[in-house]
Amino acid sequence: MGCIDITVPMRPGMLHHPAVPPFESEDVFSMDRGDGANLKRICFGTHIGTHYDSPYHQINDGKKGEDIPADFFIGKAKVFSFPSGENITLGDVKDLDIEEGDMVLLKTPNSKYMLGDTFIEDYVTLALDAAEYLVKKGIRAIGFDYLSPDEYGSNDPAHKIILGAGVPIIEGLYLGEVEPGTYKMTALFLSLKNSDGGPIRAILEK
Repeated sequence: MGCIDITVPMRPGMLHHPAVPPFESEDVFSMDRGDGANLKRICFGTHIGTHYDSPYHQINDGKKGEDIPADFFIGKAKVFSFPSGENITLGDVKDLDIEEGDMVLLKTPNSKYMLGDTFIEDYVTLALDAAEYLVKKGIRAIGFDYLSPDEYGSNDPAHKIILGAGVPIIEGLYLGEVEPGTYKMTALFLSLKNSDGGPIRAILEK
């Protein structure tokens, strides 16, 4: 089995959270127009598409991007599936095989939205008690297949619990074609100073 790319391609018109600037692209140079090269200018918010949240995103004295080692998201990742479409609660996670240091990826029906264009407000979320349990287990990172684990329009309680514990979040994953199980994840992020997060490229290997 080869690599499974769980990253959403970045493109104009892509799905984005209403509070986050959209992805924009324009041709600066174009060989189709007679220029000697192709070159684009791109503009986007740091929390668009597949991206990570550093603790600084919600915790003002939390770790910024440069405080997180470049290889932080390389290692064992466990994918757990929650196909019901109901919000993920403590009862759903408390008996899972989760060990200290695991990166936990939560697969839900949200994945079907991630390759589309329209932000859906009624997505599966992570309940506060589930978030509290996961960070108490000593997980390394948590991944989610939508642009937030919190209910749209809330004050982001799960974000604050997870990031407040110093645990980064990877959001906007596409897990639609990933079977539950244990993988090696390799995910690298842009080196940005004073960063609250940013784009990430993530792949899984059995």
